[in-house]
Amino acid sequence: MVLSKMLNKGDICLVNFNPAKKDEIGKLRPAIILSDNQDSTIFATVVVVPLSSLVIEDNQPYRYFISKRQALEKDSDACIYEIRSLSKSRVGDKIGSVTSSELEDIRQALCDLL
Repeated sequence: MVLSKMLNKGDICLVNFNPAKKDEIGKLRPAIILSDNQDSTIFATVVVVPLSSLVIEDNQPYRYFISKRQALEKDSDACIYEIRSLSKSRVGDKIGSVTSSELEDIRQALCDLL
């Protein structure tokens, strides 16, 4: 099941992270859109946090657990330390979304990290 492709803050979309260098997260994988909805109409890039199906327990604030939902088929960790800005051309289909509470927790973890 693939949902619409419109980019909104909190959407989980498939993103192509290749080419990756050394220890950067790579390949086609889900990521959470962090850019404000208005920003996505102004800029050619979008800010995302990639997801990994390698779930590591009790590793906050660097990872945040996201349970499988909609077309996100596996429980995942949001890899907060891997935040990045990417061309919108790397963003594919929307496969789900996070709750406003989850988005706020991720935002707070990013503030703590930075």
